[in-house]
Amino acid sequence: MCLACSEIPAATIKLLATAAALLYGQRALASKSNKWIRYITLAVTIIISILLSAIAVFLLVLTVNPEFRARNFVNICMKSALKATPLDEHRCSVLEQGHIAGKVLEFGPGPGTNFKCYQNMTSASLIEKYVAVEPNSYFEEKLVAEKEARGLVFPLEFVGLKGESVDIADQGTYDVVVLTHVLCSVDSAELVLANAEKALKPGGRIVFLEHVLAPEGSALHYFQTQFVAPVLYIVGNGCKFQKLHEVVESYLGDRFDVQVEDFDAPMPAFMMFARPHIKGIAVKKEM
Repeated sequence: MCLACSEIPAATIKLLATAAALLYGQRALASKSNKWIRYITLAVTIIISILLSAIAVFLLVLTVNPEFRARNFVNICMKSALKATPLDEHRCSVLEQGHIAGKVLEFGPGPGTNFKCYQNMTSASLIEKYVAVEPNSYFEEKLVAEKEARGLVFPLEFVGLKGESVDIADQGTYDVVVLTHVLCSVDSAELVLANAEKALKPGGRIVFLEHVLAPEGSALHYFQTQFVAPVLYIVGNGCKFQKLHEVVESYLGDRFDVQVEDFDAPMPAFMMFARPHIKGIAVKKEM
């Protein structure tokens, strides 16, 4: 039995199969064409096949090498997450509505993407403690650097664990829990929400912004699940398309006052698959 074969992602197999099919199809069609057309189509087919094969191998390397995958994800985030984008209007708006102050816990802060919003928020000066739960240790240095670059002075504690695994020592004392583009990549969104609930004091707030699965039956849903999902899971370090609107409301609904808004995020054309989003605030009820 091939033990290594189980590590080969479906996306790699599909890309290699497509490259082979292109070469075979070109060979069959070119026999009926003139010489110059055969040369041109052969050259184009070879280039496309090499490109597909290179992507397939890259995805395979990311799959079998967790350290390389983690570093690659950091590089992707550093190139895009810290720059100003049209999505910042929604990001900063929901964070400001959530009044980020007091004791704050953020799951999956990455390189400090939300810090650019705090820079212009008066409530940020009232942050007493900021705990960042992030399993990718390569983000720690970037997170500290971004905090300093934005002129933020609150004390920052980095916890290198998954959101599902973290042990909240001072349960029931946090004012705010921040979840932005993190529930898509955790093993269990419910467990992360459970830890967020444990951390919060009565009246505390969960502030969230997440991309979600498009409505079933839509063309975008098909594109997300059939084409993007297998690649995004590898390149995005476990990111998945989920019905997070339903997850948030069903898990928190009876113990929180939940406000969720669906919206189409202003994403660039090459990321149109991530336009369906939710944002909102869940306030823990007094029990």
